[in-house]
Amino acid sequence: MKNEYNKFLPKNRRDFFLIIIIPLCLIFLFSSCTTSVEPDDSLSFSFPLLPQKHDLYYHLDHTARSIEILFSENIDEATVANNIDFSDVTGFLNSHYDIEVFGKIITLQFHTEFFLNDGWKYILTISTGLKSTDGNCLKKTEDIEFRTTGKPLANIGSLQRTSIVCISDIHMGDERAVSGNYCWFDENADALENFLDYVMSCPDVKQLVILGDLFDEWLVPYDVSPFDSTVNIHNSEEYFHAIANCPTNVPIINKFRTIVNEGEIELIYVPGNHDMLLTEEILDEIIPDITWMGDVTGLGKYSPVDRIIMEHGHRYDLFNCPQPLINPSHMLPPGYFIARLYATGLASQAAYNPQKLISEKGSFEFFVGWNLAFLKVLSDFNMDCPPLYTPIVQMSGIDSYFDPLSFNGAYEMYADSIETLWLETQNVNAVPVPTSVMAGIWHGVDLSGAPITEYMTNPSTEPYKIIAFGHSHYPHLMVYPSKYSYTSIYANSGSWIDEEYCTHDVRTFLIINPGEWTGSELDIVMLYRFDPICGNSKTEYKLVLLAEESIEVD
Repeated sequence: MKNEYNKFLPKNRRDFFLIIIIPLCLIFLFSSCTTSVEPDDSLSFSFPLLPQKHDLYYHLDHTARSIEILFSENIDEATVANNIDFSDVTGFLNSHYDIEVFGKIITLQFHTEFFLNDGWKYILTISTGLKSTDGNCLKKTEDIEFRTTGKPLANIGSLQRTSIVCISDIHMGDERAVSGNYCWFDENADALENFLDYVMSCPDVKQLVILGDLFDEWLVPYDVSPFDSTVNIHNSEEYFHAIANCPTNVPIINKFRTIVNEGEIELIYVPGNHDMLLTEEILDEIIPDITWMGDVTGLGKYSPVDRIIMEHGHRYDLFNCPQPLINPSHMLPPGYFIARLYATGLASQAAYNPQKLISEKGSFEFFVGWNLAFLKVLSDFNMDCPPLYTPIVQMSGIDSYFDPLSFNGAYEMYADSIETLWLETQNVNAVPVPTSVMAGIWHGVDLSGAPITEYMTNPSTEPYKIIAFGHSHYPHLMVYPSKYSYTSIYANSGSWIDEEYCTHDVRTFLIINPGEWTGSELDIVMLYRFDPICGNSKTEYKLVLLAEESIEVD
């Protein structure tokens, strides 16, 4: 083919190809190879002792006494002056540290009288005037961000109250629930009592916020009457008083009363789903002068400062939010009846022998959601499926339901209209961004999508910086979006229910330090667990940090 091609080219064109084109190709190839292997003589550095978070900042312990920088080459000590600066919102801090050079290592050694602030933002500036002993420098001046860790609650040394403590999902039951083995809260009663003592001893706590489900009016076996004259419970008001007067709970309720009476810490309550029939008046009878943060009936939210929001989280959960439109004068959702079945499992631990479940009626989504929840409870407790068409769920007047209901009857009551009314229900419940039925069902399985939709990406508002929920019993911290440019933090306070009833950590709580109160450029959120330490004479406790995140105030 080569000869066939060449015979059609004039001799002078072949000469042109050989003389001009081939040398040009060789020059291009040579220059490309030269560029690819050209060494980079610029200086670089790292912080080998510090973790970097979200590719955005280095996390520095607020008790640190120095910062160590490792360079790629030995440093010319004569070039260090005026080319390394450490600063914060107050200005340069050069008078508070010495700079020491050891070959490739530069150390900022803090003076004895200087201490880093906790939950604070610092900037380390390294200028191009800094050179190595070979004369190399950085490509450009670098500003490196450091954020110091928050500190746990302190019972000494604090001069001002700047911390918010959030707990949720204690699920106290009445004396019948404790003795009948269908209460979620018993083993952690001593821990919570000790925790409240600890909170009261800390001069940096400004507010204690309970994000719902302190009381549990839902966990009652279906064959037990919620209201029972033989135990002096005739209505929800008496039911909540019975919970408060249960011997397991009395010391804790008394601690809450003490917190309010001392007046140093504001005690705030946001209602949950298991106590959605609780009212401000009833709660004030039990804990006088507690701050009630209800908004719509059965719901509530609290915003301590701009762009920080807290609520229980059931507002977005189709199975567990108030359902005031299904039946006039009623609001209990379908999750209430699943809880009644669950309580029966707690009390009975029966053998598992599933029968036919609810016949399909209504839309597919609600049918599947109900049946999956039903099956899971039966499976969890190895229980027999109860008679579905027999009115065995004792109501006795709760939420104005007086006659017993069957599980099938309860299902059909919701299946007829719960999905067609879902948009209107969300409007009544003051949901910022209404979602689909599928999303409403899914939020009962995984709540972490709700704060994203409602508060982080709501097109009508600025993103909230911190959104704190309870409800899911899953203690959790998450930034969104999950990269260096995140705009929000989702925090879940977890629960204080007995460990055997939870697949997640329990005895968990949040500490939130708003920058507006601390003077920091950062809002800090910390997730802790309150762990027992077995001593010789009594059980003592310690705080265990599970996660920490921070976000710029502006």
